[in-house]
Amino acid sequence: MTRLLRRLFAWLPWILGVALTAALLVPEPDPDRLVAAALARVLTEDYERAFGEDREKTRDRETFFRALDAALASSDAHAIGLRIERPIVEGTTWDPEPFRRAVASGLNLYSAHRREIGLAPVSLSSPGTPGAIPLALVLFEDDDELTVVGQISDGPPHRVNAGGRWRLPGRGALLPPLVAIAVGLIWGRPLVALFMGISVGAVAINLGQGASIVGALASGLVDVFGVYLRNEIVSSFRIEIIGFVVALLAMVGVMSRCGGVEAMVDALRRYARSVRSTLAATFGMGLLLFFDDYANCVLVGSTMRPLTDRMRVSREKLAYIVDSTAAPVAGISILSTWVAVEVSTYSAQLPGVGITENAYAIFLQTIPFRFYCLFTLAFVGLLIATGRDFGPMGSAERRARTTGALVRPGGTPVVSEELTRIEPSGAVPPDWRKGAFPLIAVVAVTILEIFRTGGGFGVLAEDPGALLSLEGIAPILFKGSGAGPILVGALVGLFVATVLAGSNVVRIALTAAFATSFVLKTRLEGVLAPFVTADLVGYAAVGLALAGTSMVVAALLQWGGVRTARPHLTWGEMSRSAVLSTRSLGFAIVLLFEAWMIGAVCEDLNTADYLSALLSGGVAPALLPTLLFAVAGLVAFSTGSSWSTMGILLPNVVGLSAAIGMEHPVGSVGMVIVCIGAVLEGSILGDHCSPISDTTVLSSVSSASDHIDHVRTQAPYALLTAAAAVVFGYLPTLIFDWWSFWLAMASGIGAMALVLLLVGRPTPDPESGSP
Repeated sequence: MTRLLRRLFAWLPWILGVALTAALLVPEPDPDRLVAAALARVLTEDYERAFGEDREKTRDRETFFRALDAALASSDAHAIGLRIERPIVEGTTWDPEPFRRAVASGLNLYSAHRREIGLAPVSLSSPGTPGAIPLALVLFEDDDELTVVGQISDGPPHRVNAGGRWRLPGRGALLPPLVAIAVGLIWGRPLVALFMGISVGAVAINLGQGASIVGALASGLVDVFGVYLRNEIVSSFRIEIIGFVVALLAMVGVMSRCGGVEAMVDALRRYARSVRSTLAATFGMGLLLFFDDYANCVLVGSTMRPLTDRMRVSREKLAYIVDSTAAPVAGISILSTWVAVEVSTYSAQLPGVGITENAYAIFLQTIPFRFYCLFTLAFVGLLIATGRDFGPMGSAERRARTTGALVRPGGTPVVSEELTRIEPSGAVPPDWRKGAFPLIAVVAVTILEIFRTGGGFGVLAEDPGALLSLEGIAPILFKGSGAGPILVGALVGLFVATVLAGSNVVRIALTAAFATSFVLKTRLEGVLAPFVTADLVGYAAVGLALAGTSMVVAALLQWGGVRTARPHLTWGEMSRSAVLSTRSLGFAIVLLFEAWMIGAVCEDLNTADYLSALLSGGVAPALLPTLLFAVAGLVAFSTGSSWSTMGILLPNVVGLSAAIGMEHPVGSVGMVIVCIGAVLEGSILGDHCSPISDTTVLSSVSSASDHIDHVRTQAPYALLTAAAAVVFGYLPTLIFDWWSFWLAMASGIGAMALVLLLVGRPTPDPESGSP
């Protein structure tokens, strides 16, 4: 510990100095664009208070959109005559266009709400338009904080605060990701790196609120635990993700102990007899699990790791294949939990730019422009087919093949080697069904649970034909998406694994425990919900019921003389296997929580708004998709979240790309489609390269890889495919009218293959390497 602290204090001044210098060298963005981004966020929050899912909690609170709704209800107008008063921000050069786009983004959300309830949408017009309701938005700046007040004139003037105060971001917004990434990549300590990034961000927030340096340091450290950690711990989504990972790895532990994994690996070895066929099987499994990226990451890595370990495939290579088939497959699949989330980020803005086509149809049209995902999947195939690697990945593969060291000497896998070396019990004969059936249960139950929670059974009863169309199935995927379904799938998979491996006593006891848990969950939610969240109550009830009921029923059955003649694992053996496979997850769980915490810090500092405003501006139409691809990649890299990046950028990108598209032969609609695809792709690129991304962490967890080594080896490959996406995708598509999707794919794949042949080196098979 003392040695670690000495190294920390030796490195800390240099790393912080580099990060601070980098932040100070970044130029300040146009203040108008910062204010416009803040205005868009303020209006979105106000709309959510007025018409969002939690509107009942703010029913008695006056909001701008409720006032606008009342004004429209008392008139026949369907247009808004907008006037924006110049914000008082030092150094600003008044440009009304970003503000009009910000207001249009909020009004598009409101128009989408009106369509859902059968009312006419609202259009935006110039001040003084006959028949339009006059609307004046006044933006006040006080100590770098923004307050928006809307005045609606329909009879007596009506003033209402439009969303409270919103702090404008400064250079300090860049410090948390800069510090975390610098410490992680230079020093190789991801937990320390993320903690430092969170702490620096919390201190910057307190300094921005007027605290002294000493007060900001003290308050910032308190906020790390009292605000950011607490908010993540009480989040049901976070608890569900952690529960999913724990349940799934416990299932793998039971499967390994009863010989199911060994038998399944032996069965796969009939087809995967070489490194190439083993990696091809891993890649194929990743393509098949297209419905969710989290499930893809954990299932593929934890299931295929025993086979890749036997073939001396480095853990870094396994983590790369896992990570590079998770988000890319889910991102472009039309039947995944991603598609509805992606569509929801831009669907409300389409009518505002004159696009009446269905938002899901627009998504389908973006697929030929999802160059990064398509090239990433193609590049994984090229690596497997050629057997070549370069850069850090090449070194890792040669090390693993020739020495058998699956992890770099000195590297620290996210999970311990105990998890990866659970030996089968000699008392139970190996059976591939004990490994395959739990996995099938996870996938089948997860899809069924998505269908159920998304209202699929209701649609099936009312209009079965709707399930045959994308428009019918996508809303079900959207409503059913989340961590809950994959948690249920993992719990059922654990149940199936335990039932297959255990005795008759275990089978009866667990069945009784699962039945009791759901009854107890329902009962306790109504009693304890006022004190803690219902989800947490439910999970606590399930845990108590599973533990208590199973032990009581098992004891009664044993006392009653119930016996099992067939070979089986004892309750103690299964419990030890499950605990052994999960007890080393402490590091991984802390890493996940820190990744989520630094994302929350970046959100409070408005890091994404700062980067977006910094990198946007006047740009040639042909360069716009490339710029947006880079901006989205940088934002996702800095915040560690592809979904947040999509949600932040796309509402404003639709209007921007439609306006710029009028100056290009592809037209407004064509430019919108290409730019939506570019933002979606850049979000996934940044997520792949970011050490603070949750899917990057999960890939390291399931592959038992050193996390920083995974990032170091994956980044060069991700940047190569990103370069191919730009050089052979976005740039020629907008420059040459004769350039087609097939030309882009052929030339891009050919160029990547050429790089592999020129730079990459073949990695020997383990049989031909040194022992």
